[in-house]
Amino acid sequence: NLFTLPRGKAGVHFINEVARLILLFTDQTSWKDLSLSMVHVFIPLMLQKPSMNSKAKANAKFLALRLAKWSEGDLQSLMDEAREIQVRLSQLAKKKETS
Repeated sequence: NLFTLPRGKAGVHFINEVARLILLFTDQTSWKDLSLSMVHVFIPLMLQKPSMNSKAKANAKFLALRLAKWSEGDLQSLMDEAREIQVRLSQLAKKKETS
């Protein structure tokens, strides 16, 4: 359910943010206790496919939008989007089982 990291600005921004979060841990900042947990949440949240058959261009667009939300601290919106995607995927799986 994760897409490959796109090349370009969004991919670079993603790598920079992961590196920043890891540095919060290695530099022994006040965020060190949370930073690795944030990495574990950040990666799947950012790289979740918006749909089963999404194309690379759409994935890059969604990644850029998600990174902007993350930078703004809009975690609620990111979680809402992730839940919506999971609901759609489970509905598709149920349809496949019944057919």
